[in-house]
Formats: sequence, structure tokens, C-alpha cells
Amino acid sequence: MNGISPMPSVDQESRLDDPNPVGPPMIDDLISRAKTLLSELELLYERLRTLRRESHVELAHFRSTIQSELSMLQRLSDKPDDDATKHVARSSNLPFLETIWSTAKASKDVVSLQKRIYTSPGVKSASQGMRYVDTNGASVEQRGKKRGAVAIDAITDLGMIWSKVSHVTNQRLLFDLAKQGWNSGGSDYDDDEEATAQQNDDDDFDVPLLKTAKTLTSAARCFRVRTKTPTVHLILPRIQYGELAEVDNILDACRATGAILFLSDQQKASTPIATALHNMAPDPLTSFSATLNIDCTVLLALVSEFSHAKVHKQPWFHTALQRQVEIEDNENLLPSLLYPAMASRPLVCTHEAAKRMREIVSTIGTSSEKARTAIMMGDDASKSRSELLDEMQEWSAYQVPRDWQLPILSVDQNEADCQRNLPPEAKGISEALTPINASVFLYGWATGRTTVTSNRTIVHQINNALEAFDDLDAEAVWPKIWLCPTARSLVGKEKRGPKRAAAPVAAVAAVDGGDGEKGVTTKKGWPLPDPLRREQHRRNGLDVLARKKGLPEVEDRKPNGDEHDDVPVVEDTSLQ
Repeated sequence: MNGISPMPSVDQESRLDDPNPVGPPMIDDLISRAKTLLSELELLYERLRTLRRESHVELAHFRSTIQSELSMLQRLSDKPDDDATKHVARSSNLPFLETIWSTAKASKDVVSLQKRIYTSPGVKSASQGMRYVDTNGASVEQRGKKRGAVAIDAITDLGMIWSKVSHVTNQRLLFDLAKQGWNSGGSDYDDDEEATAQQNDDDDFDVPLLKTAKTLTSAARCFRVRTKTPTVHLILPRIQYGELAEVDNILDACRATGAILFLSDQQKASTPIATALHNMAPDPLTSFSATLNIDCTVLLALVSEFSHAKVHKQPWFHTALQRQVEIEDNENLLPSLLYPAMASRPLVCTHEAAKRMREIVSTIGTSSEKARTAIMMGDDASKSRSELLDEMQEWSAYQVPRDWQLPILSVDQNEADCQRNLPPEAKGISEALTPINASVFLYGWATGRTTVTSNRTIVHQINNALEAFDDLDAEAVWPKIWLCPTARSLVGKEKRGPKRAAAPVAAVAAVDGGDGEKGVTTKKGWPLPDPLRREQHRRNGLDVLARKKGLPEVEDRKPNGDEHDDVPVVEDTSLQ
């Protein structure tokens, strides 16, 4: 085979084959169905946004196609009800789009809908989790050239299943046979590779459906998903097996390419969208292990000032820190991600991760971050979990869940000789990891515990190393890792110049007093504890905002901060 031919548009040709030729479909009904399709698709978008996976699933082209079809139907509804209008309505592409959507709803882990993939190396068209492999240099186009494209209607099961929908009918296949002069005496296709290669030379004489099967299965062999070749599904809801020998021969030839066919008698009722959403976009938290292995990066995020308080940008913040301030303003890491991920599960970390985390906090951590570290790691063994949670609440602007399993326990990376459970593939991978990363990820791998991390580089390194193997059992070999989509650093400390006399902190400072005087300070005292100082600044900000708007007060959008009454009490103590 000298190249992969473009996908034949069998779906477009089959629109003329109306399986129910009793009359044209009602335009109003088509419009209603198109709106339903769009509304269900929007529910999937909302689900993905909730899971923070909207960037991992490609749906934009499919949505655009539905919107275009809906616009066409709405314009059509304003035209006279004549034969031309009925013909256009009868030829609507909506049933085809509905079949794609029904296929997606019956699947799990949707990756993309109506995706075009190029089989040329160097063209970035593969979906998430799919890796290109050059199986035969002669079977692909020049590197980087957008050729050898295949159109896939639904990529699901994390990329393992490629589905192509066709509304071609038995009668249409007979017409294609007559047009091509195809030999209907029987199929010469079998599992022998040499016979298959010989048939590939006659691609130009195949009917469109068989060309589609050959094209997709050939393209699938150029990709791997966790070392496995994707499986091609042909969805043929208008074809019946056993009616015509000529049609059966074509279907048998399609199966001989490696494609799996789903005919009219195998079509199921459309899955209710409420049920389908949990399969199309499953929550990764439901697959977590009973005990979680916490990486050093997440340990730092759990005590960071960025995670627990409102941090304002400082001139000395580098770009990454400034970006973290912006991200935290939009997505509160602890209540929206980490607290739900940990839930009530016991938490452990390796000795190496705990040691490294403590070193970083000791070197650049603020007093608040040091206090949180002591609480989270259980430095005072006499305190109960309830007491630790109460103390952590004092250092956080967010509600600390009462089921958070504090303290996080530090364990040996070879606890109970667990390293013997590692698969052979882990040996070479471990040698490329730093000692601390090896301790964290190999421990989770060996124990089967989910490792919670924000170290994207190491996760990709492990995945890429495993992808280099052939035909692994992904369920048995792949480590359980949850990559937190965002990271948090410690606030750090400003680089100091020559020492200057420290200016005392004003205990009571009128930012903009009602008497018009600005920045008047009458008394000075000890600095307030971090949480109360933040609460004081927040209250002052609310007062200033209220005066600017000419209102007696403005809505407090962060009521879970420290109690207001605590601030003046500590202020008075400070002044004394």
C-alpha cells in the first residue's frame, strides 16, 4: 500500500437513502431534535468543566457542525413548503449527527468527536494519550506533511476505540457493487498478511464502505494508546446481515480488515444523558485507592500561603508566583480540588518526600507555612485529629473539612518489602528518576496506591518510558497517578538588600478615614498573627469599597474568614 487514501464520504452519500420513505421529516421536529442535541452536548461541556478536563476532550468541531445544521433548518422553516424544501429537509445531516452522539453516549472516556487525524509523522493531530509509531516508512507521507488524513466520528475509551458512522443501506451497497463491477462470488479476505497485502493493491476497485474499513484500520496501526493499537468500530445502523449474499460478502471483507461491525440488530436505545455523562467523562476520584500517596509537590501546596489565604502580587514575585496568584483567584485549589480528592482517605508520604518538604518550608517558608506544616505532619503526637483540624482552621481562610485525615503519616518507601511487587518495566524507569521522585512514585507503584502529584514532568517521563514497550497490560503495569491540574509553591521570601531598621506594624491604620485624613497611625504594636492580619486587611478593603460605591456596606463574599470580633481583641492585646 503506497499511502493511505482520504476517507470516502459514505455518510454524505447515504443521506439520500431514506429508510422510511413515507414522507419528508417535519422541519419543526428536526429543529427540536437539533436543539436537544446541542443542549445535551452542553451538559457534557459542563461536566468536563467541573472535572477540569475541558481542554482534554475535543468537541468544538462537532458542536459547530450541529449549530450549522440547526441554522440551515431554521432558515428552511421560513421557506415555502414545496418539493425543493422537502428535499432539503429529507437530506438533513441531523440523523447522522444523532447517531454519532448516541455512539458517544454509549461509550466511556470520550476523547474527541469528528476528529481528523493525519498519519504523517511530525503532524500534531493525535488526540490526548495517542502516540504515533512509524510502522512502515513506505506507508506514510513525507514527515510534517498534512496527508494521509482519516476522519473519525468518535474517539473513545481514552483513544482505544475509533468509531466511524455510516448510514449506508443494503440497497446502496448493491448500487456500489454494480458501479464498481465488484466480484460477488465470495471474499478472498482472510487473516493471512500476504493475502491482505495483495488485496491492498486493489483498493481502487473496492466499494466505499470497504475502503473506509481499510483506511481506518491501516491508520490505527500507526498509533498506540498505552502500547495498544486502537480498535476500529464501524457503526452501520441501516445495514442488515443475512439478507443479500453480495452485501454479506462486503461485510465479511470489512471484518477481515480488523474492524468490528455494529449492524442494525445490534443498535441499542439511546442512553439517557444523565447516565451517559458519568461514563463519557468519569470522575477520576472514583478510581482512587483507599489510601493516598502524597507527593512532595502536593505537600507543599497543602501548606502554601497561596492555598490558604488571599495573597497579593508583590514586586519581587517572579512570573510563576504571579501566575499562581491569578490562578488561585479563579480556582481555589483546596476546596475545589485537593479537599475533595483526599476526602476521608488515609494519607501517607515517603520519608524522603516529608524530609524534602520540611527542608523547603524551613528555608523559605513563612511563619504561617511553618505552622501549617507542623500541624499537617503531626509534630505534636499528643494532639488528636480533631485538635489538629481546629488548629489548621485557625491558619486558613477556607473551611477545613472535618473528615481530612490528619496527620499525614510518613512511611518507608519499601514498607513491608513492597518494592518486590514492581513490574520488570519499572527497573529502567527508576534509574532515570532522582532519589526523592523514585521514593515517591515507586512506592505508589509498588503498593498500588494512587500517587497524588502536580509534578507534570515526572508523570510524562514515566508514561513515555512505558509507551516505549510493546503490548503491555495497562491495567496490571501502569502506576496509579493523579496529576493535579494546577500547582502551588510557597510564597517565599523577598531578597533583602542592606539591613534597615524594621518599621513596626501599625495595629490600627486608617486607610482612608471618614475625616478625609489618609494613612493616619496613632498607635503601634506587635504584628497581628497572619490569619487575623489578613482579616483586618479584608475588612478595611470592604469598607473602602463601600465608601466608593456610596453604600453603607457591601456584600462579604468570603464569610469563612476569621471571626471579625477576634480582630479588635487581638489588636487591643497587641497595643497593650
